[in-house]
Amino acid sequence: MANLDELIQGKELTEGKIKIAKALRIAVREWENIRLSLQLCGDIGEFSKDDFMIGIISEDIIINHPLKSPTKSVSFFSPTYYPMYFVANLLVMEEKMSEDGYGTVEALYTFIELVTKAAFRLGLEGNFGMGFGSGYANVRTRWIGEKGYTQERLRFEKIFFQNRSKDYDWEFYWTSVQEDMKNVYDQFIFWRDNPEDYSRDTKSKAKVKPLIV
Repeated sequence: MANLDELIQGKELTEGKIKIAKALRIAVREWENIRLSLQLCGDIGEFSKDDFMIGIISEDIIINHPLKSPTKSVSFFSPTYYPMYFVANLLVMEEKMSEDGYGTVEALYTFIELVTKAAFRLGLEGNFGMGFGSGYANVRTRWIGEKGYTQERLRFEKIFFQNRSKDYDWEFYWTSVQEDMKNVYDQFIFWRDNPEDYSRDTKSKAKVKPLIV
């Protein structure tokens, strides 16, 4: 059986590098947009591709040779657990941009990945960072991530739209957007520093009825 190095040589390697180069340009652009929107929260710094698992391995290799393929993703929010889907989401998001803007599932997962890392640089780690990323992606794209952090996302949405109509078509550079992002960020920092309040505020509101046996 061919090894992984042999599988990604030649034409596939060249095409993969071209796709990655394009995806990275898109990622840098959106990172700077995010950086602008969060500037009142602090500076997230320059985009670094080393912060993300970006691969050039095609899907058929994973299907046919799963044991030879990396399976760790940036976060469990990704549609799959394979790193090249970050690249795929960036590219498909860009293809749909002229018609759909940021209102796509691909944009949702792209922003979850990017903003979670941005939040980490601003001191929001673990649940706080991923909850912040999930909330940001929701108010940017209208879409909701399929896994976890419901209460964090709802609080993000509530604060962000508190002083504006629920219109998802906003610009990163708007002063009002930057101020609303700062208000959201302050809430997450408060949760980080007050774990009891965080636990209380994010506790599921669902009521569980006991089973009678």
